[in-house]
Amino acid sequence: MKSILYATDYSMASVSAMRYANTLSNMLGMRLVITHVYDLPTILGTQLQTPFPDLRKDTSRHERTRLVEFYEEYAGEMEQPGEVIFEPVENMSVLSGIISKATDWHVRLIVVGMRGESLLRELVMGSTAKKLIDKAPCPVLTVPADHRFEKVTDLVYATDFEVEDLRALEKVVALARLWDAHIRVVHVTMDKEYAGQSQMEWFREMVAQKIDYDKIHYEVLESDNIIHSLKDYSKNRHAGMIAMLDRMEKGAAKKIFHGDLVKKMASSSRLPLLSFNERNLQTMFF
Repeated sequence: MKSILYATDYSMASVSAMRYANTLSNMLGMRLVITHVYDLPTILGTQLQTPFPDLRKDTSRHERTRLVEFYEEYAGEMEQPGEVIFEPVENMSVLSGIISKATDWHVRLIVVGMRGESLLRELVMGSTAKKLIDKAPCPVLTVPADHRFEKVTDLVYATDFEVEDLRALEKVVALARLWDAHIRVVHVTMDKEYAGQSQMEWFREMVAQKIDYDKIHYEVLESDNIIHSLKDYSKNRHAGMIAMLDRMEKGAAKKIFHGDLVKKMASSSRLPLLSFNERNLQTMFF
């Protein structure tokens, strides 16, 4: 069975992400793996091991119980997926812990909350989510704390007219089919003289050759602020999700939608953000 991984820090900010992961797991018929990354207590900088031989087992059992209680408390009356696995992971690094669990289960998607309830939690979970965008072995869905899941009728995909966009768009289409949703492929340019329309037509033809989905629409926007333009466009279209590709720099070529923009969108958007990186585009999706 395919799996979705949901990682929590037990904050209320991560509850919306849990409910989103739960709903997607149900809709896709996937196993839901729930994890929390913890570290063993330390004394003077040394981990407790030999003096307390049962500490590791006791802590693992405690963390698993805590995960179950958190899920049961906030899942409410939601229908559970066919299989829910609770797997806390011990690791000094939250990022490494999440990636290790994603690798163990060969998950197709990682779902995390984006905003913390305090400055400290924002620094921890927000920073982890941004690093996941770079390092995750599969796509990452970041969900704002105040987001309430509803049927998605429109998804916005921000393109920079690259071959990698085609592979990312294939994965977006896999999600759009769940809701029979429209996909709005958008390119934002800050150069009024830029031949965006002709490139968009080229990209449209490329997509038509590779992807069979008749609800894909294309638009070029002129703006001095890419992030604000994407957010305003998504709001006006009543979009339920934004998708972007986190691009690595290639030589001296300037990438308009590079990683910094994806991370800024993840931390400021009021919509769930589905992000891909060029390393995980080969991952089999839904």
